[in-house]
Amino acid sequence: MISSLYQIFNKGSLRTLSFILAISITLCFFLNIHDFSTNLRSAPITLVLLSIWGTGIVWIHGIGFEIRSTIWQLVFSPLLGYIAVILAFCVSWLM
Repeated sequence: MISSLYQIFNKGSLRTLSFILAISITLCFFLNIHDFSTNLRSAPITLVLLSIWGTGIVWIHGIGFEIRSTIWQLVFSPLLGYIAVILAFCVSWLM
């Protein structure tokens, strides 16, 4: 079941979306480093870890790294990465 879910997101258009999302998150971080560091200092640690984990997942998926082990497909699922990044952005936008 996990492998079939992973294969649904293993399409070129979703990989491109992940790559663009990863680049935009990284550029937002590097171009706005002072505000990011100020906001992350006051943010809950779970939000910070969630955003880092989600960014890592979209980078891995966007570059095209093929994960073969089922357990790692679960940990680095693109669906979970999208949810983590969107949730982190929504929560940080409200702060």
